[in-house]
Parts: sequence; C-alpha cells; structure tokens
Amino acid sequence: MCARKTFYIFATSSDAQLFCAVRQDQPIPRMIDGVQWRYLNCIDTSRDKPFGFDVDDANKAMRNCGVYFYRREFAFSQPRTLLQAA
Repeated sequence: MCARKTFYIFATSSDAQLFCAVRQDQPIPRMIDGVQWRYLNCIDTSRDKPFGFDVDDANKAMRNCGVYFYRREFAFSQPRTLLQAA
C-alpha cells in the first residue's frame, strides 16, 4: 500500500527544471542511467508535495508508460517588476 504513494525522483543533467518520477513498486526504466538522469530523492505523496508534481497525473502516467515527467517552472506575469517583501 505504501509503495503506491512513494516515488523515486530523478533530475536530468541538461535541464534543471525537468524531473522524472517512478513509483517505488515499478521497475526503473533503462533511460535512468545515472548520467543523463540522476537520483535526487524519494517522496511520499501522502505528505510531500513537490512544486509541479501532480499525484493524479503521476499515477496515470505510471499506468500508461511507467514513468512520469514534470517541470518545475516559476513564471511571473510581469517579469520586469521587482518583488516586494510583505
């Protein structure tokens, strides 16, 4: 039961915002080679909510292709304005 909530997270070496997740109870795909994709950490989706990670999409992707890709992008509507402290 716990394995369905736990994902291994991998980061690509070429893009600091692109990540790959593989559920703990699934085999790691061959593309995760330790060079282009490196292990980052393990998350428990019942308590961890990484930015850009969608649990429903991750579970659908695992059923369909065995791996879930997601991006962590920070977008601001007005990029030239300064952020003000509250």
